Amino acid sequence: MRAGNVPAFLPLENLMQMNQVQDSLKRIEQCADQATSAMQNASSQPPEALRRCIDDMHAQAREVRDMAQQSADQGQLTSRIDRLEQTGDQAKRACQQAGSSVDPQLQQAVMKAHDEIASLKKQLH
Repeated sequence: MRAGNVPAFLPLENLMQMNQVQDSLKRIEQCADQATSAMQNASSQPPEALRRCIDDMHAQAREVRDMAQQSADQGQLTSRIDRLEQTGDQAKRACQQAGSSVDPQLQQAVMKAHDEIASLKKQLH
């Protein structure tokens, strides 16, 4: 294994891409952490649909990050990232539907996570 637990048998180009993917996944997880924190610290409880989306996004971000550290199966990783993007889209929609009742920090964290996920997906496709 090499840095970041990436298998040593990958060509250098793929290894560099995998490191970039892992960096992106760390940022996505941090954004999901921020969204979870903002949700817990919000002055009013966000709608149930938004809470579920944030919890799902947080869990999926961790799952995908762990998977990327242990495996270099790009097809499976891409599939999980696609699923994570769908969850991010749902969280964004739930935020928009809730409107001004959602704490601004929570809204910002969800949008940032959504943008990071979309950026990673674009990088992989």
